[in-house]
Amino acid sequence: MNYLPSTNISLSANLVDLCGAFKAYLEEIDAANALRIYQGESLIPYGEMMRPTLYVRAPMGCSMVDLNREILELLGYEGNVTGSPTSVGHKTRRTLRNFGTKLVVIDDFQHIFDAPKKMDPRIILHTLKNSLQDVMWPLHFVLVGLPDIEGLVDYDPHKEMERRTDQFVLEDPSIEEDADYVAWMVEDLVQARAGLAMSREQPFELTARIMHAARDRFGLILPLIYYAIEDALETEAAEVSTQNWIEAYARLAKCGDNDAENVMHADNWRSIVRTVDRHGNLGPTVASSASEKRRRK
Repeated sequence: MNYLPSTNISLSANLVDLCGAFKAYLEEIDAANALRIYQGESLIPYGEMMRPTLYVRAPMGCSMVDLNREILELLGYEGNVTGSPTSVGHKTRRTLRNFGTKLVVIDDFQHIFDAPKKMDPRIILHTLKNSLQDVMWPLHFVLVGLPDIEGLVDYDPHKEMERRTDQFVLEDPSIEEDADYVAWMVEDLVQARAGLAMSREQPFELTARIMHAARDRFGLILPLIYYAIEDALETEAAEVSTQNWIEAYARLAKCGDNDAENVMHADNWRSIVRTVDRHGNLGPTVASSASEKRRRK
């Protein structure tokens, strides 16, 4: 069976949360050695190691050279990787071939655009294209990140990458269609994963508040739930209560003890709307009818 995608490269925006599950799926495939044959090619393991798939997270503000070094480190390369960007790229591709790697998943790919020394997007495309077209060992990529990465293929003057790319955008959830799923996520993470109970004392319309607080983004819904669980665990509580949700939102939105701008506390929570920056972080409020700013002691 051929487990590889039919296309060479996938650009996925807003897929931050699902990538963890995808990584676990790939690790299961690795553990089962289910990818020992690729498109009819028999692979000889590199020593005792074989990595048909590789998941790597691009470091903050990294260049393509930094990303290649991160890949080499994950594959166990010890020593200082030096040389020109071209030579480091060649070494990375040779190492991936030695390990039988065919599918590379790169998470947080938008970090490459934030490198201190800005790189021409055409150079990034050229680097990826070299790996895709490698005669000896062509690679397949899944690029995961924020919406910034969607326009990368537009920098290809010959439009070659456009036909090789499938874009998959994770749509933002809606209260009408996804409320039950978000409620299930809360129950599963709190009870099944963290081993806590849900207190009878919960914010009114908890699911709706969670989705509104996170601006209907999976990339903010999960951290909000995690923060509530962490707050309960840190206080050695056996259940997650309203106060934990209040503290979780204060941490997520960085609003401190300003309860008037806390979606989990304010009665007029629907009027509290925060901006979201290009990195997916909550910013200041853009609309709030709250005039009284109550402070928690």
